[in-house]
Amino acid sequence: MGRVERILRLLADVATLARGGVVALVLLRVGEGPEALAGVVRLLLLGWTLDVLDGVLARASRRPSPLAAWDYPLDAGLAWAGLAYLVGAGLVPEGFAWSWAVGSLVLLLRYPKKSLSMLLQVPATFAPFYYAQKLAPEAFWEAVIWAFLMLLLDGRRFLGVVVEFMVDAGLLASARRESRP
Repeated sequence: MGRVERILRLLADVATLARGGVVALVLLRVGEGPEALAGVVRLLLLGWTLDVLDGVLARASRRPSPLAAWDYPLDAGLAWAGLAYLVGAGLVPEGFAWSWAVGSLVLLLRYPKKSLSMLLQVPATFAPFYYAQKLAPEAFWEAVIWAFLMLLLDGRRFLGVVVEFMVDAGLLASARRESRP
């Protein structure tokens, strides 16, 4: 591996570690009120931007990063940290959040599939943005613009994640078998 590839891989690892720091920063906001929602949304956008960046850098380095195994757990960490903030801010009832988290854990222990985990974290991922629509509209529109830009810049990767989800969930298994000669 050449010098450039080593630097790219190192930068990918730095972006991954920084994403862990963003999860911690969001968790530090737990207990703050709804007035902190705009800052939390911006932290989550930073975390997702670092997710895209570490993927781009890792692919450019042409070798897996030593921290690549932490990619999905940090994605989940961002989602669940956002939900924890919402509970601490009094925006999501504790009973609902605990029910969702415990129910998700039980399902994942019974059916340990990444696609199920991805599906169960969708509400936690999007809830901060849902609440921001009314409580922090400027941050909400920043998130909409961010999502649009990410689809323009890396839409093929997003579609790849959707296909990965569908294959893991068994939704595309028959289509793949039918397309083989």
